[in-house]
Amino acid sequence: MSKIKILDCTLRDGGYYNKWDFDRKIVERYLNGVKNANIDVVELGFRFLPTNTFMGPYAYTTDDFINQLDLPEGPIYSVMINGKEFIDKENGDQSAINRFFQKKEKSPITLVRIASNFNHVLESESIAKQLKDMGYLVGLNMMQAHGKSENEYIETAKRISSWGIVDVLYFADSLGNMIPADVQKICQSLKKGWSGTLGIHTHNNKELALINSMTAIENGATWCDGTITGMGRGAGNASTEGLLMEMNFNDKHKGDATLLQESVEDFTQYKNIYNWGSNIYYHFASNNNIHPTFVQTLLSDIRYQKRQVLDILKNLCSKEIHFLSGQSINSSNYSVEALNAAQISVYEGGNISTGTWDATGWLADREVLIIGAGPNTKHYNEGIINYIENHKPAVLELNVNKSTPPSLVTASVVSLEARAIFDVLQYGQLDHPIVLPMTRLGKLIDKYIENLEIFDYGLSVKPDTFEFHPTGCKLHLPYTICYALAIASQAGAKMISLVGFDGYTSDDPRQIEMNKIFDLYMKQKRSVPIVSLTPTTYRIHQSSIFAPILD
Repeated sequence: MSKIKILDCTLRDGGYYNKWDFDRKIVERYLNGVKNANIDVVELGFRFLPTNTFMGPYAYTTDDFINQLDLPEGPIYSVMINGKEFIDKENGDQSAINRFFQKKEKSPITLVRIASNFNHVLESESIAKQLKDMGYLVGLNMMQAHGKSENEYIETAKRISSWGIVDVLYFADSLGNMIPADVQKICQSLKKGWSGTLGIHTHNNKELALINSMTAIENGATWCDGTITGMGRGAGNASTEGLLMEMNFNDKHKGDATLLQESVEDFTQYKNIYNWGSNIYYHFASNNNIHPTFVQTLLSDIRYQKRQVLDILKNLCSKEIHFLSGQSINSSNYSVEALNAAQISVYEGGNISTGTWDATGWLADREVLIIGAGPNTKHYNEGIINYIENHKPAVLELNVNKSTPPSLVTASVVSLEARAIFDVLQYGQLDHPIVLPMTRLGKLIDKYIENLEIFDYGLSVKPDTFEFHPTGCKLHLPYTICYALAIASQAGAKMISLVGFDGYTSDDPRQIEMNKIFDLYMKQKRSVPIVSLTPTTYRIHQSSIFAPILD
């Protein structure tokens, strides 16, 4: 029974959902729970290098922070690093490790796991050696280990074995697409080149995480990862409680899963918020070698209908997406560029961009205030209303904004199918026109808008494009802010002010996407000055709704 080790990595893998910012009391109950349940190893988090965005303490898991935790005796404690971050080509790998790790005798950490893509795992030798010399147990996690030949597994295992450094060699089902036969093949192949301790990290895209873990144990693995309630990126992982219960039932581990119940209840609260777990989208992605972050990003974005999520994923099915520039990106690795390419192909509407309404001169020589849906719209609502009443701008609200009295709004602007369907029953309560592209939306909502004042301004999609014409526009993406900017510009606005465009963190794909949209607009010869009057993180000029009026 003592041969099998269970490593719980809830705080590390689960952090992808909440930016590694866990409630302290939940963590305290979790630590006591895993100790009482006889979990062997607890991975407290990542040790990322510093970034320019906020992440919680379990993203960095410094020794100083860990020493503030009341770590129960029993389990050993670990952190994970991304190998590519610590490969310091300029100063040498030893320099990078020395900056973020001290010798083992001064650290509360016993084990450091190095995560590296299978194709680059051999580049981690110097990092592993340095950590070993500092006194740590060293784990090496081979990410995206699926789909290799038997010889690739054997030769890679032999090379790692020859280092004489690694204490436990892991393979990870990163895309969640392994079946038990794959797990069996990998275990048996790796064992031909590696005689040391073998471990597995599974994902639950196909709802096979538990059976794949058990299959690995039947084929020689002795370390298994799990997380409480399966909390983890995308579809999540094998649940620690399920894994432990199955191991105990089969006399492979002495742990008691029932002692995790309090933590299961705590993390179920997180699950109700973040909704990880297998579904048709993760399953589809796993079958087609699509990185689960694509799915996670799409499902968390209200702009997409569920059928559009599937359409976008279908565009990522091929091994590589080829761009007009000739660049190609493997969709097994998440990238904003690949996501944008897949989105654009779903939204493309051919060359037809004309509607029946001519926007020319509609708002000639006026300031146009565009109201977005960011939290600052509600936070500064009183100031926004005062600004409208004092400055008298034309006001375009994106979709239906309940914070601003409809009587102060010149028109609502709608361009996305998902949002139109969501808001359509509220359109009748508005006492101002609605601008929307009937060619794109009419078939979906026409019976609900028969008696409303509709301005039909056309919209089509073309990559890296921002054009506006009298009766329609051609845009990089059909997002409502793009559509509103095109309308305001063609209507003759002298300047455009924004409120409620708060922005996101610098590494959020939506931030990168929006900054590109603003850049494309500003490069347009007919663009007009843009300024945000509430706080924003976008690359645009800023002022304030509270600034005094100047003649």
